[in-house]
Amino acid sequence: MTEEKGPTFVEKAKNLANFSWEIINYVHQNGPASLTVSDEVYEKRYAICKECPRYHEGRNECLECGCHIPAKAKIVLNSCPLNKWTADKEEWERKVGEIAKDLDI
Repeated sequence: MTEEKGPTFVEKAKNLANFSWEIINYVHQNGPASLTVSDEVYEKRYAICKECPRYHEGRNECLECGCHIPAKAKIVLNSCPLNKWTADKEEWERKVGEIAKDLDI
């Protein structure tokens, strides 16, 4: 019995690059909302940031990482550098599933 071989490392890298490119194009065509959290999650994240001593209200940014909080809190895979809130991995998996379905992958 011979062992079945899967794709080589280079083939895997090419597949990942192609999938990444498809996601970028998908987001470009469908808008940034395709990779953002719900309004409810956004509001929770933003409220946590506003209570943090590393939040700069005047610049609306995190003094730990320098990110603009309204943008950072909206992106599904972003997380707080102080671990006060994390990436929404369930939402990411759901969104990637939708993208894959739309792209027929």
